Amino acid sequence: MVRFALFLATVSFLAVQPAVAGDGHGYAVGSCKPRAISFPTISAAVSSVPPGSTISVCPGTYPEQVTISQPLTLQGIASANQDDAIVSLPAGGLTPNAISIFGEGIAAQILVQTPGPVNIDNISVDGTGSDTGCAGGTWVAGIFYTIGSSGEVSRARTSGQMNSGCGAGIWSENDGTTNQSLEVEDSSVHDVGNTGIFLASNGSTPTFSARVHGNTVSVPNGLIGIALAGLNGTASGNEVTNALFGIADVGSQITLLSNTVSLTSVGILLEGGGQVFSNRILNTGVGVLFFADGGSLQGNRIVGSSQAAVEFACFAGSARGNVISDAPVGLDQETALFDLFNSFDNTGMISTGGCVAPHAAAAPLQAAAVGAGRSTESLWQWRTPGSPLGAAH
Repeated sequence: MVRFALFLATVSFLAVQPAVAGDGHGYAVGSCKPRAISFPTISAAVSSVPPGSTISVCPGTYPEQVTISQPLTLQGIASANQDDAIVSLPAGGLTPNAISIFGEGIAAQILVQTPGPVNIDNISVDGTGSDTGCAGGTWVAGIFYTIGSSGEVSRARTSGQMNSGCGAGIWSENDGTTNQSLEVEDSSVHDVGNTGIFLASNGSTPTFSARVHGNTVSVPNGLIGIALAGLNGTASGNEVTNALFGIADVGSQITLLSNTVSLTSVGILLEGGGQVFSNRILNTGVGVLFFADGGSLQGNRIVGSSQAAVEFACFAGSARGNVISDAPVGLDQETALFDLFNSFDNTGMISTGGCVAPHAAAAPLQAAAVGAGRSTESLWQWRTPGSPLGAAH
C-alpha cells in the first residue's frame, strides 16, 4: 500500500511539471551540450524554459531579434576552443519592437521586458548592417531593458549599432514610478552611432538604481560614451575613449569613481549634480564641463586638456583636491575661487579669476567643446536617445 501511494504521488508530481522539463543537465541553444534540452534559436529557448532558468548559448551566430519576457539567465559558454555567442541581424533586418519613454521607436536586437531579473552574460550583439539612416526616427539598440525591467549585463559585447547616429549599444530606462535596478559590468561597447551605454529615468524622484562598472567604451563616430540621467548608484572603473562626451551625468544622484576618460572633446559633463571622485581624465578638449548648477569634483587627475581642465561656465559647483596638469587654463569661469584647494602643474593660467559673465556669454571654451550657440541648452538638445533628430526636447 505504501509503495502504491508513492507511485501515485510520483505520477501527480510529474503531471504538473512544465511542458519543457529539464533532465538535470539544463537548457542550451545549439548542440554543444548533448545532454541538455536544446533549442535551435535563442528566441525558442527564452520563450519555452521555466522562469528562472539558465540557458547556455553555444558558440555560433544567431541571426534573430530576441524578446525576453520572463526572468532567466542567458549565458554564452565556451566549447571546442570557441567562446563567442553572437546575436546578429535576422535575414529580413530589424523591426521596431519597443517605444522609448522619449517617444522614439526602438529596434532592439535583445529586448528585455519583464521585472526580471534577466541576466545576460558573455553574449555578443553585432548590429552590422542595421543602418537604415535613422528612418522614421527609429533607433537601433543592441540590448534594451524596458521600463521596470531589472537584471545584469556582464561580459557582453555590443557593436555596429550605427544607424546614422541613431544607435546605442546598451540602453535601459525607467519612467520614475517603478523601482528598477540594473548592473552593467565588464562589457565592451564600441562602434555605435550615438551612445555606448545609456541609462535614464524621467521621473522627478530617482527610482532607477544602477551600477556601471569595469566597462570599456569607445564611440569614435558617436556622441556619448556613457550617459546617465536621473539615477541612483555608481559608475566606477570604466574606460571611455573616443567620444564627444566621455561620461555625461544628467540630474543624477550618481557617483563617478575611478573611471579613466581619454581622447574626448569633453571628459566628464555634469548637468545638475553628481559626485566625481578619483577619476583620470586625459587628453581632452575640456576635462570637466559644468552644464548646470551642482556637482562636486574631488581627488581627480586631469591632464592634457587643450582648452580648460575644468570649465564651470558660471555654474555653481565645487572642485577640491584635484591635480591639474598641462592645460592652458586650470579653472575657468568658476563662481567661487578654488585655486588654493587644488594643485597645478604646467598650467598656463591657474584660474580666470572667477565668474565675470552670465552663462550664455561666459563659456567660449564650453561653446568650442559642444558647438557654437549651444552653451546654455540642455545636453538632450543634441541628437541623443532623448532627441534623435537634434530638435528641442
